[in-house]
Amino acid sequence: MTSQWILSPVRARYLAWYRYRRRWTRLMTAARLTRPTDDGTTRVPRLLSVRIGETTDRVRVRMLDGHCPADYENRTTHLANAFGVQGCDAAIVAAGTIEIVLHQQDSLKFAAPSDDVDDVA
Repeated sequence: MTSQWILSPVRARYLAWYRYRRRWTRLMTAARLTRPTDDGTTRVPRLLSVRIGETTDRVRVRMLDGHCPADYENRTTHLANAFGVQGCDAAIVAAGTIEIVLHQQDSLKFAAPSDDVDDVA
């Protein structure tokens, strides 16, 4: 139990880097959530935080000027495919901040089978 308490934060930091931070700019560009500037550079939405969960990860993002929550909501399929997850949801959580929920695996897959269920033909 103690080793899990120590290793869990290390694992979460590694997974946050591996799944999101290391390729953030490339995947935001692929999802068309970046903005070109007048000087030729590209602005990328800022990754604020990543919370790694058992079946879902929560990523908080600072929207760029000119973006609206619908920009992210309309790109959930793109984001799910880009990050290689089964599903994705996006919702505004604060002014200018979006939370993207990425479903790593189907949480129902791990539900215990019930003996009370009849077979349906």
